[in-house]
Amino acid sequence: MSEPARPEPRRRKRATIADIAERAGVTSSAVSLAVNGKRGVSDATRARILEVARELNWRPSHAAQALMGKGAEAVGLVLARPPEVIGEEIFFAKFIAGVQASLSERGYSLLLQMAQDMTAEITIHAGWIADGRVDGSLVLDPRIDDPRIKSLAGLDHPTVVVGGDIDQGSVRSLRVDNGAAMRLVMEHLDELGHARIAFVTGDQNFRHTQERMDAFSQFCIDRGIWGQSLAANFDPSMSRSATARLMSSPHPPTAIVYDSDVMTVAGLGELTALGYAVPRDVSVVSWEDSATCQVLHPTVTALNRDAVSLGRMAAAEMLELLDHQSVEHSPVEVTVVARESTAAPARS
Repeated sequence: MSEPARPEPRRRKRATIADIAERAGVTSSAVSLAVNGKRGVSDATRARILEVARELNWRPSHAAQALMGKGAEAVGLVLARPPEVIGEEIFFAKFIAGVQASLSERGYSLLLQMAQDMTAEITIHAGWIADGRVDGSLVLDPRIDDPRIKSLAGLDHPTVVVGGDIDQGSVRSLRVDNGAAMRLVMEHLDELGHARIAFVTGDQNFRHTQERMDAFSQFCIDRGIWGQSLAANFDPSMSRSATARLMSSPHPPTAIVYDSDVMTVAGLGELTALGYAVPRDVSVVSWEDSATCQVLHPTVTALNRDAVSLGRMAAAEMLELLDHQSVEHSPVEVTVVARESTAAPARS
């Protein structure tokens, strides 16, 4: 005998101004005046209305606020990266902390959501805008001819692209000099005497990855260094495979630069499994510094970028774009922190 079908759980109805008015024994217009802080009701009535609103857990409708010309006082950010990447890479946590800290100082909040791909990201942004849930949007990991930027620009929606190069209409870019950062890394390895260097990259569709690759290639040409780039898409398993492929060459690199700390850890594990010692046989540099880089054995030489400051700068650009008082900010400091994983090569 089959079990009786369970009833569908009832969705809790959102409280409305009419619900508040009915319970408080006043008109809907009185409720509207009270919750919007306008004159026209006595202090006692206002207090009673606000108490009922709290009891009913009432929240203003974003769409209604938008129709009334009110801002949402929120900025949207959608992360179209695999959850495991977002959870493991320290950059995202620091960047988001910087954004939220700066927005909070102005009474703004950050609306954050994850997406499977760029198509889903575009849909989420469009929904937020249509509902009046955000006043502006932040975009990370820009691509060449990025459809997300075209979509947001087409909606005339305030947008700040972190690492972009467009400043037109409602779109503003926070420029990041990936080329200069790569040159710092390569200078460090060149000064140690490395003449065979490999770069295990993230997603090569990203503009910042292309900028790093271009700077890597140009440095190798200028200094007469043998260089090779292999894509690993910020995936630890792909990083291990790329490492194995590089070290299987008759003339393997004497130094490897990994495009993230997560890929670096995976690469180090593969090097150890293959019997290579770091830095005796091969030096290793992580593009992103983290606590992990500082506690591994050997400790890992890394590019240190102040991602919190970058987040603050992105929020400041957004607030300025929304016609708020501009915020002065200094360039993000980028340095190479030399640790145990890099040394002069033992062989040419």
